Amino acid sequence: MEGILRHLLILAVVVFVSVSFAQPELLTDSLSTSQGDFALISGGRIVFVNTQGTLSSVSINDPLNISDFPVDWTPAGNGWESPGEIRLLKSGPDGSLLLIAFKVLMPDSLPAAGVPMPDPIVILVCNSEGSNVRVIGVTYDSDEPLCFDFTRDSRLVYGARFLNCLPDPESYFSLYLGDESSLLRPFDVVDLEEGARFSSNGIVGSYILCNPWSDLIAAGNDPLTTIADMSAFSVIFEDSSLTSSVVEQWVEPDAGLAWRDSTQIVRFSDGTVYENHGDPVDVLCRLSDGSFVFSADGGETVNRGRINWSTFALEDSSQLSELAGYLTLGHRVIAQNNTPAIVFSVGRGLYYYQLP
Repeated sequence: MEGILRHLLILAVVVFVSVSFAQPELLTDSLSTSQGDFALISGGRIVFVNTQGTLSSVSINDPLNISDFPVDWTPAGNGWESPGEIRLLKSGPDGSLLLIAFKVLMPDSLPAAGVPMPDPIVILVCNSEGSNVRVIGVTYDSDEPLCFDFTRDSRLVYGARFLNCLPDPESYFSLYLGDESSLLRPFDVVDLEEGARFSSNGIVGSYILCNPWSDLIAAGNDPLTTIADMSAFSVIFEDSSLTSSVVEQWVEPDAGLAWRDSTQIVRFSDGTVYENHGDPVDVLCRLSDGSFVFSADGGETVNRGRINWSTFALEDSSQLSELAGYLTLGHRVIAQNNTPAIVFSVGRGLYYYQLP
């Protein structure tokens, strides 16, 4: 009996130690620090922009085994010049589709000298293997972030700054020459099944903030003053008197964090607002079970728990001490679908962490 108890005690200690000291797992140390986008796709894989500015992939189940991620599209093969820099990488809701924005250059064959124009950015969609490529539009390079996303059924892609021309060098050149003969009707939505381009009738403004868990967006100019539903192309809430954005970070399918007179608030899509009368809460990630990875002390500690948004009370909160030294505010964090796990970047490192 004494031997059994001793064995159980040793087993308990071993189990406790293994859980307590579980660390984030390095998937790759070749993430681009200038364009460090990454996206989770089907099969437990992650596509990322590497230090050469091209695409690679790695499996969560096979860390550090890096593969090239070829896309069946090249700038040169479609009339553009390289470099083909990747400016946006985003996966569809179920991981079966990828949206990629390539910065390209005008070909030497077009007499673009003396014509002021920004560099083009080609927007395309492909499947999670890099094939079945559909070039859906073109936009222009600027200091503003690119804003494009899928609807939750993966049928539509919407975004700010689609140019109303075909996504080829000649049409882009004609647009900036002022030649209207080849212009398309203005559009900000593309139907991937039908190939149709159409307008949201002004719902998508100059800027949008996409909601990762629903078809809601915050839209407008500066600041964002509208909450709209992109599945129904309808405005749900609008307040043109706002001096700060209606939503600055989505935290629920129907709610987001914002600021009002130096007070942190949560605003629901119907306009309901609750104030945070305590320390600001920094949400790093929302998990599929509705809990959050967050910090309530400016990033000194990272926790997991639920947040009652009507009071900002932290419920069932536990500290994730294993993330100390890894995860701080400002890092990009993505939750793995239907799994208590996160993927995040730190410098050139891309990490996977299974939450306790």
